[in-house]
Amino acid sequence: DTFPSSNIVEATINDGESIIALEEFADRILQFKEQTLYIINVSQDIEFLEDVHKFKGVSSPASVCKTDYGIAWANKHGCYLYDGRAVINLLEKGGRKTIKDIGASIAGTWENFNFTSGNAHTPQIGYLPKKRQLLVVDDNTTTGLGRVFIYDMVTQSWITGAALSITSNVLTNFVNDSKGELLWAHTSGTATLNQWSDGSQSSNSVEILTKDIDFGQPGQRKKVYKVYLTFRGDASNALVNYG
Repeated sequence: DTFPSSNIVEATINDGESIIALEEFADRILQFKEQTLYIINVSQDIEFLEDVHKFKGVSSPASVCKTDYGIAWANKHGCYLYDGRAVINLLEKGGRKTIKDIGASIAGTWENFNFTSGNAHTPQIGYLPKKRQLLVVDDNTTTGLGRVFIYDMVTQSWITGAALSITSNVLTNFVNDSKGELLWAHTSGTATLNQWSDGSQSSNSVEILTKDIDFGQPGQRKKVYKVYLTFRGDASNALVNYG
C-alpha cells in the first residue's frame, strides 16, 4: 500500500503531551494523551477536532479498553465511558457521586484506590462481555495492592474487591479471547497466564453500603419511625450491625 504524506490527521501538536493510546468508535477517533482526551470526527471527507476533554487523559494504554457500549478508561480522577455522543463519568449517577473522591477507608474511595503510601498508581481496565461489566485494577505494577473495582453496565453500580483480588505484580494489558474471557499475564518468575473468575466464595464479613436514602426529597426533613432488616444466616454465630 501507499500512504501519501498528505494523509495526516493533526489534532493538537506541541502541547507538551505525548500520545498514550488511540481507540476508534463508530466514526470517531479517541486520542488519549497524558492529561487530555481529544475526540476527532472522521465521518466526513475532512477530519476535524470535535471536542477536547481536560483531565481525561491516561498514563498507560492499559487504562483504556473497548466495550460494546463504547470506549471505557480510568485515571486518577475517575472512570469514564464514551458512547459515541458524550463522555460519561461512571462515578456519578443521577447527579450524585456513587464513589467518594477521598475518605478514611480504602474501600469505596477513588483517591485511596489510586494511591498507596503516597505512590500514584496506573489503573488497568478490562471488559467482561458476558456480564456487561468493567474490571478496574488499582495498578499494573507491584506498587498496587491488587484491589479491584467492578462496574456493572446494566445496573450502573459498583462493587469493590479486597487486596490481592488480582496478583500484585507487573501485569500485561487485559485482552479478551475468542470466547470473551478476560485474560492477562504477570511476571512472577516466568510469565503466568490468568483468566478472571468471579465465582462465589464464603466470607465471614460482608459490608453493604447504600446511598443516602432521602425518599426523593433531599431538602426536606423526614422522621423515620421503623426500619425492617431481613437477613439469612447461621443463627448460632450470625451477627448483623447497622448504622
